[in-house]
Amino acid sequence: MSQPAVSVVIPVFNAGVFLREAVLSVLGQRPLDGHALPVFEVVVVDDRSTDPATRAVLDEVGAWPMVSVLRNHHSKGAAGARNTGVEAARGEWIAFLDADDIWFPHSLAQRWQVQRQHPEAHWIAGKISLLRPGEQGFAPLAELTAACPASPPPAPVQRLRRPVAELARDCIVIPTTTLIRQRLLVAKGLFDERLRRAEDYHLWFRCALDNDLWMVTEEVAYYRIHPASLTHGDAPRFLLEDNMLLMLMSMPAWRSYRALLTGRLDMVMQDHCYFYRGRRRYAAALRCAARWIRLRPFHPGAWKELLASSLRAG
Repeated sequence: MSQPAVSVVIPVFNAGVFLREAVLSVLGQRPLDGHALPVFEVVVVDDRSTDPATRAVLDEVGAWPMVSVLRNHHSKGAAGARNTGVEAARGEWIAFLDADDIWFPHSLAQRWQVQRQHPEAHWIAGKISLLRPGEQGFAPLAELTAACPASPPPAPVQRLRRPVAELARDCIVIPTTTLIRQRLLVAKGLFDERLRRAEDYHLWFRCALDNDLWMVTEEVAYYRIHPASLTHGDAPRFLLEDNMLLMLMSMPAWRSYRALLTGRLDMVMQDHCYFYRGRRRYAAALRCAARWIRLRPFHPGAWKELLASSLRAG
């Protein structure tokens, strides 16, 4: 096999049959505007899956051309699984795809076109389309692919210069749509394996300190919504994001951005309190409010949440 320009890293933990469609969506990538696709490889990293269906799919895709399957010796979480893939990758560029997501047929071509037209780009992303199940579950890959444009027009590209402020408002980048130079990932220390959630958000913040983000302003992937999804299960949307923000705020390089990060922290803590109170889990809401007060003792919202949770918990 030729030296790949792009390594597509897919971390897996009990993704079941979703994994097959994820890999097939990569192998089914199509060129755009007469330009050939970059040579790519697919690196699937199993983070010690226990589900028999997932293990069977791993054995299946591991026999396919251009696909290799690596297995962590012990479970390392999403951050560790991605790091295993990046460390084994042979490509100059790294693309990520979560094992339950799907690339549009021209996803790679649209992002590769950016680096071809803008060789100074080191970090490229795109938008997502939320994929929700119908009454019969999720539509099959062939149907989803058929719904995508056969030859999409050139997608507008927005250059976001050092997008710390944009990231503080919202996590505008997700792994499934990211294409990034391997050397930038290595320079930033890869994903922080101490974080079990928001490890990608943490990395994007660090990249944004001294790198521009090139954003394809069209959808390039399906993001699957289901109960087992880490970010859409029965937990606050921003679960453990406060830990990630506090890690950043403890670093000298982030002193000038403290106000932005503190504003994000207040939003996260407020959302946690709302989540638990909305589900009548008042003891959990009370703990969140108390933690918010410890972090931000002069924030009036924290005290209001403490009072509201205390009245309900009592």
